[in-house]
Amino acid sequence: MCFTLGQLFYAHFDATLGPVVQHQVPENLITSHTTSDTDTRSRSRSRSRSRAPRPVSPASASSRTPYGSALLNFALISEYVIPKKALHGRLVTLLTTGYEDDDKAEYRVMGFPNVMTGEGGRYKRNEYMWNLCFVFHASSSLEAFEPVVRKCARILRSAERDSSYLSAPSPDHTPLPAVLEQLFEDLNSYSETSIPLDGFNSLELKLFPFYPNPPECEDWHVPIALVNLNALKDDNWDITAARVSQFIDGVNHVKRIAQLADADEALTRETLKHMLYYQVVMMIDIFQYSNMYTLKPAISRLASDETIMSECASYVTRQAFPLPEWPTLLKLYSKLTPGVTIHDWIESNEVLSLGVDPRRFVSFGIIKGFLRRVHRWPKMMERGSPLIPLPVEGRRRVGFDDTARLGSSTTLGTRGDRSHAGDSTTSRPGGGGIGGESAFTLRSVGSNASLGVSPSSKHGITPPSTSGRSPVGGRRSLAYANTGHSTGTIVGVGTSHHHHNQVLPRSHASVSVSVADSHPSTSSRRAVGGASVSNYSHTGTHPGGSGIRFGGLTHRQREEAAAIRAAEEMEEDLIGYLDGTHHADEIQVRFSMGWDKLEGILGLEGVKGGMGKKGVTMVLR
Repeated sequence: MCFTLGQLFYAHFDATLGPVVQHQVPENLITSHTTSDTDTRSRSRSRSRSRAPRPVSPASASSRTPYGSALLNFALISEYVIPKKALHGRLVTLLTTGYEDDDKAEYRVMGFPNVMTGEGGRYKRNEYMWNLCFVFHASSSLEAFEPVVRKCARILRSAERDSSYLSAPSPDHTPLPAVLEQLFEDLNSYSETSIPLDGFNSLELKLFPFYPNPPECEDWHVPIALVNLNALKDDNWDITAARVSQFIDGVNHVKRIAQLADADEALTRETLKHMLYYQVVMMIDIFQYSNMYTLKPAISRLASDETIMSECASYVTRQAFPLPEWPTLLKLYSKLTPGVTIHDWIESNEVLSLGVDPRRFVSFGIIKGFLRRVHRWPKMMERGSPLIPLPVEGRRRVGFDDTARLGSSTTLGTRGDRSHAGDSTTSRPGGGGIGGESAFTLRSVGSNASLGVSPSSKHGITPPSTSGRSPVGGRRSLAYANTGHSTGTIVGVGTSHHHHNQVLPRSHASVSVSVADSHPSTSSRRAVGGASVSNYSHTGTHPGGSGIRFGGLTHRQREEAAAIRAAEEMEEDLIGYLDGTHHADEIQVRFSMGWDKLEGILGLEGVKGGMGKKGVTMVLR
């Protein structure tokens, strides 16, 4: 890491003149007057070693800078360089204005003022106040220099206490001007120095890189290695770091890396944050052909950068293709605008025919800082039709007697009875039948694969066994009796507009139903998904056969109930992300789906008036 120190100067409080600059490196950059006289010089009593004064005429000096050839005006900052006693022994940083190459500029001056009290007339006025100050450009990061400034003040104070190094130097001491000059050169060139002072004390300094706290690492971020991680890896590496580093390729996102490395997601994020801290990786967005990008204002400056012009073609061009010219690549970058996806950009500009790798093309612009991602931020404005459809393949209608809602048990006649009994009837065990057909819609077991919920459940579904076993749904229990006839039968159980159906074996069946208290408005989605089902059993008989006993939920019905419950939970969870504070990448990784699928779920295929058909609008920024 490169550090740049602009200037060093040593100031103390003179008993006659007050605060003065005694030594400075480079020379002649600090003045103590506010006039424009070019003969104004610093009050430094040391000889010039680094820079000779520039010959400037009075007229030109007055028109250029108010300080002539000086960098800073000490008169404006002296009360902070040698401050009141309340600030002594504290790190003081001040912002001031100066001139550099005829242009006005801002600088930061950092020091650690000290005061020492003498006895027996050691010091005039019995006190010695001094400060060694470091000067930087205002935009510099000073965190790395703070411990250096503190240590310099501490060592110089110790040398003054031991041998009066500052107030009464002896010929055996290393001259302070030479110390400042070596300190200035070594810190700028080598970031470290070792300077003996008085035989008892020495300045042993080293600048350590200061890194800011790393940004947050999210599951949808994609790390890109800025160095060769395999070359840095050794046997002492953390196990998680060694695993994770193998899958950092600029394509895998954080959650995917954790899966491939078989590592905990939280530990994976912490490992990547360490890598971000040491600046060996950087984070970008997931690359998808549905992404949108746009240029940043920095392109006006970077477009003429020789480094970018020479690196871009070799980085973005696939093998066996000639390197395109920089104007061609710059024109392609200019075609990336909000609303234009990467897929559309590739098709309209024939990018692949030029041998340009779209992923590397985008990554180069992001790394260099002139390209940025345009995110989609979905927001639900009004809740319309359900986002997640229930896992159902079809609906069928059957005859059903409304009295089944009131009785404790009934015998239900099905459509299969029509070949033998004419109209569909429902008869009580001891009475006549009640004709009619209900409008109940029954639900069959559907596929869950399209939801991303229990994808393997469909393969586990088996047809009903020939023994006549049948699922029991919601709060109702069914008992089926085989009658020995060959006609297919469909029976249904439910509480309102969502019900289950089941195809029985090809035989005539009479069904005995035990009905619990239920309100017609209760949704069967919740009845099946959340209600507990008692293991009710019933024995049915038929002429010439023994009774068959049934009870509880079948494997097939449990799978359907779990799928419905998971669909409801997924919809509620998804709606929580549609508040305008979560962008599409986060939602896609959270629910493990691509943009095309998410776009269909949110009803954004044909947006009219800024809103999709399910009440979701999309904000681009």
